[in-house]
Amino acid sequence: MIVGGRYELIDVAGKGGMADVWRGRVRGDSGFVRDVAIKQMHQNLAVQPQYVAMFVEEARVGSSLHSPNVAEVHDFVHDRGNYYMILEWIEGVDLGSWVKWHVNKGEQTRWELVAAVGVGILRGLAAAHERVGPDGRPAPIVHRDVSPHNVLLTTRGMVKLIDFGLALAPDRKQELTEPGIVKGKMSYLAPEIVAGGRPVPPSDQFACGSVLWEALVGRKLFDGATDYEVYTRLRECMVQPLRPLRPDVPAGFAQIINRALTAGIDNRFPSAREMARQIGTALKKVQLRKDLHSVLARSVMDARQQLGLGARTQEASEATPIAEIIAEETPRIEVPVEKKTEKPRGLRHYLPFFGRKRG
Repeated sequence: MIVGGRYELIDVAGKGGMADVWRGRVRGDSGFVRDVAIKQMHQNLAVQPQYVAMFVEEARVGSSLHSPNVAEVHDFVHDRGNYYMILEWIEGVDLGSWVKWHVNKGEQTRWELVAAVGVGILRGLAAAHERVGPDGRPAPIVHRDVSPHNVLLTTRGMVKLIDFGLALAPDRKQELTEPGIVKGKMSYLAPEIVAGGRPVPPSDQFACGSVLWEALVGRKLFDGATDYEVYTRLRECMVQPLRPLRPDVPAGFAQIINRALTAGIDNRFPSAREMARQIGTALKKVQLRKDLHSVLARSVMDARQQLGLGARTQEASEATPIAEIIAEETPRIEVPVEKKTEKPRGLRHYLPFFGRKRG
């Protein structure tokens, strides 16, 4: 099937709550052919203006970012009632599947590879947080959905941050989030968001710390039998110490992760770029003999082969090219009515999610 007169849909590479991602090709003059990723919005959502606006906004935000650690947005197409976003094709595996592959083998991830992945994530976040608008003024973008399945590891040993579908941008024409609805996956929300605050760049930093902790330990940092248990752990910022679980991790790197996971925004790093710089310093101190990009590339290729991913970049059961609007892992949150005699206590979850067992 050809869309937009030049983009060929080949096979589905991943499925999400709002769109499917196809492996595709663009054909140009004189036999030019290039692989691309084609993100197709679900047809039942393509007739709803609010969701179309969100999809268009994702393309707009993504196209304004320029970093080797962020997936590029090449084009946006409306064809026969369907909406398509054209992105760079990334051959690799998502971080969540890579960690799961290690767990299933009974192995721990190499801390230095996790550190290298962290640098890549943070450089991608820095490009978003340091974005400047057309008028030359700062226009930072908060990703809001930093999670293992939104980080792709390529067969060339690169790290790509994907899926800005839930991003918060100050130059957005209108707010596309209903009041009181928190976007992002529950286990990676920062305490200030759970408490009712607005997402800010340090919130992404906290999520990155949670992702790195999970990549080292092999399980989520904030988890529980019910969403309410997860909510409580996040609200109280109950961070289990890393080094007793991974004594091989240098104290310096563990301290960096712990600092990103502090409850207070002011106690985290002044920027994602500074956090990346300090991780880089921690790596230099161990004087590694091998190029980490080459080692990570080999690991990614082995993982893809043993997971049998083929043309896919993610396991089908875990694929989340774009987070769901009201995802299974994302409880709706209600803002309490403010009373004159007392201050609001932040956000509280809708009762239907309390006590519900998590899969």
